[in-house]
Amino acid sequence: MKKLNSLDMNLLEEVTQLEYFLVRKPMSSHEFWAEWQEKFGKATLAKIALKKIAKTRKLSHEEYAKLRTMMSTYDDIIKYLEQLKNTALNVRGVVTNFNVEFDDEDIDLDF
Repeated sequence: MKKLNSLDMNLLEEVTQLEYFLVRKPMSSHEFWAEWQEKFGKATLAKIALKKIAKTRKLSHEEYAKLRTMMSTYDDIIKYLEQLKNTALNVRGVVTNFNVEFDDEDIDLDF
């Protein structure tokens, strides 16, 4: 058996944590959309929460760097989920040439 080095272990840990955001239901099923909406909602809310923390809390340099990394990760997750949604819509014959982008500053963080 091959011994895993620290990079392999880190990669395995990261992939295991990110697997939550995989949508496993078939694209042609109604269950796909329910699962997709759940994952997209959680990723979007996590990103909003991180932005609120960045704006309202005093963070150390190390904490801020970690927060930026987490925000980038959630950006990538949201892009993956958007691509998956567009693919599912294309499978159904829905044209998805329109892109709506939200400016992060448009999100109201007053809770």
